Amino acid sequence: MSDSTEKRMIGDTGYEVQRSFWINGKEILLAENMSAKDGQFYLVVQYREHGILCEYSRGEASGDYLEVLRAFTGRINEEITALQSERDALNPPGELFLAEHCYPHSYADSIENKMIAIKASAFSPEYRRDDMQLVFATHGKGTRANARGNAVYCYHLNNGEHTRFERYDVLGAVRPECIPDWAKENLARIQDERTKPSEEKEYASNYEITERIEAGQKAFVLGYCEKAVNPYGTWQGYKNRKSDFDYGHYFDDYESAKADLRERAAAEQQRLDRSKSRDKDSR
Repeated sequence: MSDSTEKRMIGDTGYEVQRSFWINGKEILLAENMSAKDGQFYLVVQYREHGILCEYSRGEASGDYLEVLRAFTGRINEEITALQSERDALNPPGELFLAEHCYPHSYADSIENKMIAIKASAFSPEYRRDDMQLVFATHGKGTRANARGNAVYCYHLNNGEHTRFERYDVLGAVRPECIPDWAKENLARIQDERTKPSEEKEYASNYEITERIEAGQKAFVLGYCEKAVNPYGTWQGYKNRKSDFDYGHYFDDYESAKADLRERAAAEQQRLDRSKSRDKDSR
């Protein structure tokens, strides 16, 4: 938790952050505004950054400090529970990958289309696990020999998600004898998926759709294109159609695109819920 003496305000609300805790890709904030005219002096809220955009959500205010403190710690416990469930569903954790498990790493070598290990220090503490470290590097300026850039685009081997690291985050290409069986199996599946015939895939523009969330009659999708400047995107369409997606949002990293996908679907579901509520009240 942070006790920084530098003032940090929540937008122009008048609430000053008193405590913060970063976990599971988001920050939980507890803030105070003793001048609040409605007597709601304390606030707990969730904060995330998506590129240059900042988002506050799940705000909960009260004049009772203990009530808000319980909400603050409750939010943290929610994330701990979610992380524990995620870890329990994956392979049993092993030892962290170290330099000794990899070939000597040199910028003079290409790491494109190789299984590599990412330094544990590149992750926040809750994600410092061996299964998070293993990725399959596919492209990016940082994958090249004598790279002039740092971007390394890759797939997490534990769940197949697209992601990006920097070349300086790379520990090295993993030695064959150090690769666990689950990673070999997952890599084979990822490679099979990447070589699947185009006619069996679904696209939005030139992006291959990898994830979909439906809300009412609409479908919101996330796509990936290796060669695009912004390799991740989200679109909206209709659930009974496999094409004709529009209103694209584009991102440099998977996490921001995933968050946007969820937010777009949630906004549509909220709109549907409000519509149902109005219809019910008008009866």
